[in-house]
Amino acid sequence: MKTLARLAATRIGNESLDFRLAEWICYAAGPALLIVAIRGLVRMEPTRVELMIGILAASGVAISLVTMGLVHRGLAELRRR
Repeated sequence: MKTLARLAATRIGNESLDFRLAEWICYAAGPALLIVAIRGLVRMEPTRVELMIGILAASGVAISLVTMGLVHRGLAELRRR
């Protein structure tokens, strides 16, 4: 049982790697989410207002994800110093 606890406590990478990985995941997830959301909206055949609200909401979330990636980049720089 101690070996499992010790194995669970070991770190594979360092904090810098974690921040960089989170940064790239956010950068990849933003545009992917936008594409999937727009495809889903088009399949629903919404009215113009529903389409506009859906695209604005999806754009807001995508921009938030990219911004979170930028924050992770800044945190990685701060941790490096």
